Amino acid sequence: MESEMTARRAAVGDAAEIVRLRAVMTAALFGRSQEGPWDAVTLARLERWLGDPDAPTAVFVVDAPDGASLAATAIGTIDERLPHARNPSGVTGYVYGVSTDPRWRRRGFSRAAMRALLGWYADRGVHRIDLHASPSGESLYRELGFTDASGAALTLRAH
Repeated sequence: MESEMTARRAAVGDAAEIVRLRAVMTAALFGRSQEGPWDAVTLARLERWLGDPDAPTAVFVVDAPDGASLAATAIGTIDERLPHARNPSGVTGYVYGVSTDPRWRRRGFSRAAMRALLGWYADRGVHRIDLHASPSGESLYRELGFTDASGAALTLRAH
């Protein structure tokens, strides 16, 4: 079935559906809805990025077979840092917002969106791509070539 589906670069008109799928993903990860006042900011930012083909963030989507919604989405951004020995270009990709509508899971939709996103990175010369995998997505990412990161990943949540 995967050969029948095509991932495409999201358009401005897809923004609300992308926000919906992102809410589905965060509810699955955190066990509750993550809706809040940031939703309007999220929608506006997505619309700005989707309207700018040169934005450092891209979203790839797969349309649902029923034609009424999106089945899956994958969001990626490019971060430019100072070059070093392990990353001579200093350019790093970060994948987030990979989500599949529960009605369309286990059919290859996220895989198709991820492959399109990885192609976008390749076209831009991004050879290091990071992500944080959920337990349900880890096998897909490993299949696509992602491996365990070296070093500790630490986070500071400043208040």
